[in-house]
Amino acid sequence: MLTRPCTMEQEKVAISGMKCSGCADKVKNAFEQLAGVSDVQVSLADKQASFVGKASLAELNATLAETHYQVEKIID
Repeated sequence: MLTRPCTMEQEKVAISGMKCSGCADKVKNAFEQLAGVSDVQVSLADKQASFVGKASLAELNATLAETHYQVEKIID
């Protein structure tokens, strides 16, 4: 049986509300809980997060609902 390799895209999103490294850690931990998302990196300086996988804006914001941070947009 032949299988096609799974190709996952790198996604980057802008996040509002992060003010310290603890904030960035909370965002990272929240995104790491999403099914199909891996290699999460969060940049406090750039107010961005990147990850490998697929997640909608609604899924990302639902994951952050209790953290008081918000995904503003998906960056191309």
